[in-house]
Formats: sequence, C-alpha cells, structure tokens
Amino acid sequence: MAKLDEIAELLTEELNNFEHSVNRMEKLKEFLMDYEVQADTDGIDHLLKGYNDSQRKAVEEQNKLLANVIYHIKKSISFPKWAIKLFWGFMVTVLMVLGYAIFQISNIPKKEQAAFSQGESNAVRHFERFIEETPEAGALYEEWRNPKGKK
Repeated sequence: MAKLDEIAELLTEELNNFEHSVNRMEKLKEFLMDYEVQADTDGIDHLLKGYNDSQRKAVEEQNKLLANVIYHIKKSISFPKWAIKLFWGFMVTVLMVLGYAIFQISNIPKKEQAAFSQGESNAVRHFERFIEETPEAGALYEEWRNPKGKK
C-alpha cells in the first residue's frame, strides 16, 4: 500500500501543478484579451526614409550626369555622311581648279613670249609687204634709215 500512497501523492501533486498551470494560462489569456497591440513603425519609417534619401541623391546625381551629357551632345556638331562627302568632293574640285589655274599662270610667260614673237613677225611681214607694194614709201624709209650725211 505504500506504493499506492506514493502514486496517489504523485498524482495529487501533478494535478495541483496542472491546476496551477491552467490558472496561469487563464490569467495570461485574460491579460492577452485585454492587451491592445499597437503597431510601431518607427524603425521601418527610419529605414524607408534613409532609403528614400539615398535614392533621391542617386537620382539627382544621374540627372546631373544626364544634363552634362545633353550639354556636350548639344555643343558637339555632327554632320550627315552625305554632307561630309559633298564637302570633300567640293574641296577636291576646288584643289583641281586651283592646280589648273596655277598651271595656266605658270605658262603665261611662255604664251606672252610666243605672242610677242608672232606679233613681231606679223608686224615685220606687214611692213615688208607695205614697202614692196609702195616703192615710194620704201625709198623714203631707206633715206630715213641711211641719212646722206653719214655715208
């Protein structure tokens, strides 16, 4: 019977512990039922504000860089390919015309000499023909050329 008393005592003790635990749970339940939960978002707000500030700074820096790129693009001059080809074609034409003009200018003394020689020979032939056609003029010319006092 001693064993039964011991088991009964253990069961009584376990029941007391169980009853005590149930009482504690009821008190906890009442406390939790009356407890009002308030959401505290201060930490999240702080994190979001910091993230927002860093994003704003990044966007401002990107806008500055974009404005700088746009400024340099507007400042730069770009020509279409056809305009560049037309310009170079024009320059080649101008250089060819200029080269031809320089060549012609360098030939001017030769042409002047040839024209002078031709004019001189034409003038001599003209005077020779004139003197042959008019003998009186030829005689007067010979008198003028060889004055009588100098013979």
